[in-house]
Amino acid sequence: MIVTMGAPRRHGGASMTRIVDNRRLFARIATAAIAGSLMVAVAPQASYAAPAEQSATQAAVQAQAKRKTVALTFDDGPSKYTPQILDILKKNNVKATFCMLGNNVGPYKKTAKRVVKEGHRLCNHSRNHPDFTTLSNSAARSQIVYTQGRIREVTGRSPKVFRFPYGSSNSRVRKVVRNQDLRILGWTVDTRDWSRPGTRVIVSRAVNNTRPGGVILMHDGGGNRTQTVAALDKTIKKLKAKGYTFVLA
Repeated sequence: MIVTMGAPRRHGGASMTRIVDNRRLFARIATAAIAGSLMVAVAPQASYAAPAEQSATQAAVQAQAKRKTVALTFDDGPSKYTPQILDILKKNNVKATFCMLGNNVGPYKKTAKRVVKEGHRLCNHSRNHPDFTTLSNSAARSQIVYTQGRIREVTGRSPKVFRFPYGSSNSRVRKVVRNQDLRILGWTVDTRDWSRPGTRVIVSRAVNNTRPGGVILMHDGGGNRTQTVAALDKTIKKLKAKGYTFVLA
């Protein structure tokens, strides 16, 4: 259509020459116009591609960071080691979950109160650490109720979470726990710090086995916990360096 616009309809020699010339001229103009339009269309896209891509990347990183969480949990306290653990947590601005034994709360009232005061989560870990699968329903209930009452009496707070000693449970005793309106807490990383394998081993197990959403099991009571205390600061720093944020379990 562009080729014939304004072109003579005669087919004489001179007219045909002008038609051919016009066609070539229009072809060059069209080619230039098309090229120009492509440049106009492409250039703005190129100039905005980097910021758009960068924003998408930042959004993905931020979304991943929200999911990259880990929870520290401490079992079998309170004990004489718990204040040292609380000091390290406070220094690193980290909150944790403390799974307390009912029989230990009384001798360490001040420490139990400090756990609550500093914003950590309370967890019922039974009265004296039995294997719940060996208990009758009434005995299991008694373990839970006693510890709930002891913790509430000392701290003014009632735990909403329960962890089975040894992680040992079955459907029967899990039902007993749930009937007390308690959420059952497990773990994904067992540092086995209770066996005192060495500070470096505890740090390595905690850091290398943690995945987003992980729950790390450590101990602040039940024996000599000097290795756990020594490993905690390094564990927190290494996990933070890997991009983890700490949450309550």
